Amino acid sequence: MSEDRKATEDRRRFLKIVGGSAVIVPMIGLTACSGGKDEAPAAAAPKAEPAPAMDKPKAMESAPTEAAAPESSSSMPKISEDNPQAKSLSYVHDATTIDASQQPRYKAGQECANCALFQAKADEEWAGCSIFPGKAVNARGWCSVYAPKPA
Repeated sequence: MSEDRKATEDRRRFLKIVGGSAVIVPMIGLTACSGGKDEAPAAAAPKAEPAPAMDKPKAMESAPTEAAAPESSSSMPKISEDNPQAKSLSYVHDATTIDASQQPRYKAGQECANCALFQAKADEEWAGCSIFPGKAVNARGWCSVYAPKPA
């Protein structure tokens, strides 16, 4: 117990001696390594006035929102099983070809058509998926992100 008290007293004595420079000196050192720009540290810079509120940029006006309907599957390119994201999520076009020993998350009967993330209209064979934006996935496909549609 006395060793803990001595350590605490030593830390307090050190902080009294060093003061605020224990915090400021490392920050100055880090700004010196920030890419060679000769600028004052952020703490010393004058505060800028807040920018006035602006209208939404044109690019954002045309961007689809979450509430927007998914693209038609006929206009979307079909995802390739060789796509890096598809590979990382073990996507396949035909769930019946999955080796259950290699994919323990897979259960018989799971496929994109009955996944909550599949964005098909009616009985489309290929449709969008929220995991692969802008790409169409096969209704008979499967990936490791499979989530059953709510009952």
